[in-house]
Amino acid sequence: MFSLKGFIPLLLSTASAYLHVRMSSPPILERLARKSLLKNEALANASLKQMPKAFFPPLFIDAFKGNQTNIIRALVAAWPFPCLPVGALMKTPKLKTLKAVLGGLDLLINQKDQPGSCKLQELDLRDAQHNFWNFWVGTEDGVCSPDVISETRPVVYSPRRGGKQVVTVWMNLSLKTRRLSKYLQYFYRWAKLRREVVQVMCPKLEFGVTPLYNPLMLLQVFEPSSIEEFTVSARWNLRTLVKIAPGLSQMKNLQKILLNGISVPFEWFGNRTMVNQCITEIIYQIPELKKIQHLKLNDVCFLNERLDRVLRCMESSLETLSITRCLLSNADMSYLSQCPSIHKLKHLDLSGVTFLNLDHLLLGSLLERLTATLQTLQLKGCMIMDFQISALLPALSQCTQLIEVNFLKNFLSVASIRKLLQHTAKLTLLTRELYPAPDEVYDDFGDVHPDRFSQHCSELMETLRAIRQPKEVCFVSKRCLDCRDFSVYNMETTLCSCWQ
Repeated sequence: MFSLKGFIPLLLSTASAYLHVRMSSPPILERLARKSLLKNEALANASLKQMPKAFFPPLFIDAFKGNQTNIIRALVAAWPFPCLPVGALMKTPKLKTLKAVLGGLDLLINQKDQPGSCKLQELDLRDAQHNFWNFWVGTEDGVCSPDVISETRPVVYSPRRGGKQVVTVWMNLSLKTRRLSKYLQYFYRWAKLRREVVQVMCPKLEFGVTPLYNPLMLLQVFEPSSIEEFTVSARWNLRTLVKIAPGLSQMKNLQKILLNGISVPFEWFGNRTMVNQCITEIIYQIPELKKIQHLKLNDVCFLNERLDRVLRCMESSLETLSITRCLLSNADMSYLSQCPSIHKLKHLDLSGVTFLNLDHLLLGSLLERLTATLQTLQLKGCMIMDFQISALLPALSQCTQLIEVNFLKNFLSVASIRKLLQHTAKLTLLTRELYPAPDEVYDDFGDVHPDRFSQHCSELMETLRAIRQPKEVCFVSKRCLDCRDFSVYNMETTLCSCWQ
């Protein structure tokens, strides 16, 4: 009598031999074996020990697509490669799948009687493309040479805690709801109970909302030293930021930090002691962030008269510095122009920092430090006026690595913009230039006068073209108060919708 149970191992061994002999033809035997295993979970579990390594990935993909959690659990426990990048297969996180994968890890962790029988060291839950699957996903034959498999294994390490080998789990966090999702709640509880045998690495941590829970609790599970990017894209107040401040000092490998819209709580207005106490506690953690390369602070309330305390202890050279819509003092700008951490700065954004009441020589001093490295300069909406622009032009003209400049929403005359353009003669790498329409294009009511706009902008463009060959250049007006649109000149005039 025909026995399927005896036929499958034979089919597997035949398919394995076939992989070595014929790489170009469709492996019909392999597909038949996978199909049979997926229909018989008991048989699939029994066949794992005899299964060729190259058979695991396509079978895992099939089980994943079919949501066959029992087979997924068994495959994870028997996975023969050092890394399982399951996150690359997830378009959206599914709790049922997560439970199956973590259940497989539990089986693996509990296999104490068979040391070395399984090679899985890292589980990658990050939603990103991974080279590991590229050999199987989207190919009809689903075959990869064993030599290629071994060459493309990720570099892994085997950490130990208390003499026990630890499984590493990789996960990025982008938190968009005020409460943790059921998916993350389950993972958090699972990982917290297994801290002795599981370490969770989180290269990217982003808060897109103000959480109702204490954000610091996440660091009980996610290894703080693994965090390389920390982002607050929502509007937080000092009360929320100060909760996670102790965790910042533990993020010793943090390379990028972005804070957006940190304000003083309404009920703290007038309580200067409380505000200063919180700011001090936040800034106190910064000396531990020695590897920061990208610092972006937008509309934060704690920089005025304190910029030196934020930047002073940074040991690595900054590549990006973005301080936007913040109040800065002369002392802040003076320190910034001398700060040791900026001497290799490539990207500087001071948009929304008002220079009207600042010493206009300080911005020029800052640019003098950056002439050899600066690639992008953003000075949008800084209220720079004619009497200030001349101070930065000599240094600007020496920033020969610049590829992008933005001077929009400043108040400059035709003469000042012409002088600005003339000082860009050596900036031959510029690929994108944004300038404000000159003051002369507006009528007595502050509205764009169409003829003046076209005339002055075209003349300025001719000035620039006489100096060098520009690539992308725009002259942009103030926002129209009626239609909320802009008038733009880019070789031709496009007026706001009021004129169309």
